[in-house]
Amino acid sequence: MGYTGIFLLMALESSIVPIPSEIIMPPAGYLVQQGQLNMALVILSGTLGSLFGAYLNYFAAHYLGRPFLLKYGRYVLITEEHFRRVKIILPATRNLYVYWPYVTRHSPLDFTASRN
Repeated sequence: MGYTGIFLLMALESSIVPIPSEIIMPPAGYLVQQGQLNMALVILSGTLGSLFGAYLNYFAAHYLGRPFLLKYGRYVLITEEHFRRVKIILPATRNLYVYWPYVTRHSPLDFTASRN
């Protein structure tokens, strides 16, 4: 697995790919306990990977916008209906993070692109 693997998997986890961190971090913890990895570096790799994936989503939505997501979003289950829901919920919450099913993976994409 290694630190690079943790970084990449956590980046995927916090972007569109549904890889739960519960599958990534426990094996890393086991390797820490076995003395094969350093705990601080595992935490740093996981945190930075998660941030990288979230920022990647945000900037993709910000710079590519709604047209791109509507054209290619169908491959990752983003539809016009998601944008319609966000347009209704976002103003009511004053840009606060809102939870409903499916939003944990796509909120940076939906929320950012819906502002465009």
